[in-house]
Amino acid sequence: MKIGSDFKLQEDGILQFVPEITHPEPDIRFYKDAAHVFMNKIEMPGDTPLYYMYRNVAFTEHIELFNQSDIRYDITILLPLKIGQEYNKTIGHFHPNKPNSSETYPEYYEVLAGEALYILQKNSRSGDVEEIMAIEAKEGDKVFIPPGYGHITINPGDQPLVMGNLIEKNFKSVYDPFAQKKGAAYYLIETESGKSDFIKNPNYHNSVGLKIMAAPNLSQPLQLSRNKTLYENFIEHPQDFELLK
Repeated sequence: MKIGSDFKLQEDGILQFVPEITHPEPDIRFYKDAAHVFMNKIEMPGDTPLYYMYRNVAFTEHIELFNQSDIRYDITILLPLKIGQEYNKTIGHFHPNKPNSSETYPEYYEVLAGEALYILQKNSRSGDVEEIMAIEAKEGDKVFIPPGYGHITINPGDQPLVMGNLIEKNFKSVYDPFAQKKGAAYYLIETESGKSDFIKNPNYHNSVGLKIMAAPNLSQPLQLSRNKTLYENFIEHPQDFELLK
């Protein structure tokens, strides 16, 4: 699934797909939906779009393969906005446990356009942070969300962030852990000097250092080609993605 050839990004953040692709209308997250996870509430119209999510996107010829595999492909567009000083981000979620297992579902992401910061966070049973890392990802980078981690995506750039992901088809996100703490353990803000910086979220009782890594240095369970998209990797080798189920 490639931007430019398979779909185009319009100025308002909506995607225009080629006729061969089946897709739903996008789910839209507005400021009123996400205000509770930002560092500060600001005077912004509640119906301001922050990001768009297209779920179950596929070429018509591949729909049966996705259905048989119980895996879906989504596309998200995160607009380049500031909420006060803070860079625009997704609401963030944790993953539920797999059936009859103490292990949560993993997920795979890919940056299709723009740049991303993926915040991966592991919490204790009490809801405080045990581990947190920021993964810097650029176009073509693939990021694996391992079991046990919640995650938030930040758009630190001045262009729309377009990303695709593969996830178990019936997956349902768990939003409460981040909602209760007003986001992850760190916020990314633009300082008065115009540079970006991380600051701690005071709603967490403990303090854990933030690890910053580049996506190519992140451990991956699959050897995915950078020359092929996440979508192409799945279509060619769907059995490799059994780990998502």
